[in-house]
Amino acid sequence: MVVPIGEDGEETPADKAWAIHAAIIGLNTGNLLFRGLELDPDNPEMVTVACLAILAAALPFQAIFFLINSYIQEASNVHEMEYVMLQRLSLICQTISYLSLTAIGILMFETHVYVGGSFFAGCIIAFFLLRTAMTQAETLSSFRR
Repeated sequence: MVVPIGEDGEETPADKAWAIHAAIIGLNTGNLLFRGLELDPDNPEMVTVACLAILAAALPFQAIFFLINSYIQEASNVHEMEYVMLQRLSLICQTISYLSLTAIGILMFETHVYVGGSFFAGCIIAFFLLRTAMTQAETLSSFRR
């Protein structure tokens, strides 16, 4: 038997993934709704349509992620082999969910080049801040040993 929830009652990585994907599914659904309503029915912008199609294709994978995650957390007798397979399926669904964020980035550029540029610059800065924090955390953890 596999027990995925921490015995100490603290938030597990699965809980954090749940929150992240809930935010992504909300973002994707909101963009689908509002950007879809803005489309010109006679002459839609094909880049916007393609991005919305990516978001629409990602939604079922996001829903499956939630189902798998719920099953793993609530099932009391998940065998190790089943757990590993469900984790792999969950990872595929998470990857597709994260990749759908590229469509959000493209939609930002479709809104306006300054909006897209600001989004892109923010992503680059956030990436470097994350890398710096991770490097410093590794350095600090090596000093503790």
